[in-house]
Amino acid sequence: MGTRPLKNLSEVVVIGGGLAGLAAARHMARLGRLVTLFEGSGLYGGLTATLGHVDGLPFPGAFAGQDLAIPLLEDAKKVGVRVIEWPVDKVELGDRIRVTDGSGEVHLPEAVIVASGAALKPLGVPGEETFLGRGVSRCATCDGGFYKGKDVAVIGAGDGGVHEALTLVPMARRVYLVCRSPLSAKREYADRIAGKDNVTFVWDSEVVEVLGENTVTGLRLRDVRNGAESTIEVSGVFPFIGVEPVSQFLPEALRTPSGHVAAGADTLTADPRVFAAGAVRAGYGGTVIEAMAEGVRAAEAAGRLLAGKF
Repeated sequence: MGTRPLKNLSEVVVIGGGLAGLAAARHMARLGRLVTLFEGSGLYGGLTATLGHVDGLPFPGAFAGQDLAIPLLEDAKKVGVRVIEWPVDKVELGDRIRVTDGSGEVHLPEAVIVASGAALKPLGVPGEETFLGRGVSRCATCDGGFYKGKDVAVIGAGDGGVHEALTLVPMARRVYLVCRSPLSAKREYADRIAGKDNVTFVWDSEVVEVLGENTVTGLRLRDVRNGAESTIEVSGVFPFIGVEPVSQFLPEALRTPSGHVAAGADTLTADPRVFAAGAVRAGYGGTVIEAMAEGVRAAEAAGRLLAGKF
């Protein structure tokens, strides 16, 4: 006669190893549940992990994204979270939840916390993918040192673009900030970038093509007002034109037209067994503290579900 486990090894599946997911998994395990965390990229902390300095924290001190993520990951493991470094390919919501990971293995949790975050939008122009890792980078903190004394371009007028430009200013000879529209970054960032002598603003422009041979040599730009094209010579390109939610593995019934998971601040979705936290959730406020708080809130809600309090 066959045997079966005394307990489901994945009572709760947490999808995403960003700060929301790490906080959710850690708190869920502290509530005494068996938790499996999936992170396919190996970048714990999500996009926050690429930041050399995290703003808006309610406690003193200077912290990089990794300073926040790694202790959370280590503590999550200590309290029993099982970490699997595979992406999730599909979540099916029948009578029983089925979560299929990138290796093809199927998991049968009682609840799912979706904390898969967001990914940087690509420029979608010729040369971008060709030169990824050879002049095109999505992390100034990681790769900025390769461009010491060189000219680089950052694409984007929002918080992400200006933050990346500020990260590159001490290293690069010149930073071109290519903006399709006026700056939309927070006032603090805008004031800081305006005072940098080695920053050149390229207004009303969009990237048409990333140029190069073995590595990046420049950008072809288009003026969005009159269509005129021009080129600038740069050795590095850092696109930060916004983010898009990572939710393609979920049923369409849980997603909004933008791809976000439809869930309120209580993290509850249309399916009472599924919860959403952080940047993947429609209505997320955008700060690190909110992401972590939502992760804990989702864990509390899932805990109540498993305890039969809904």
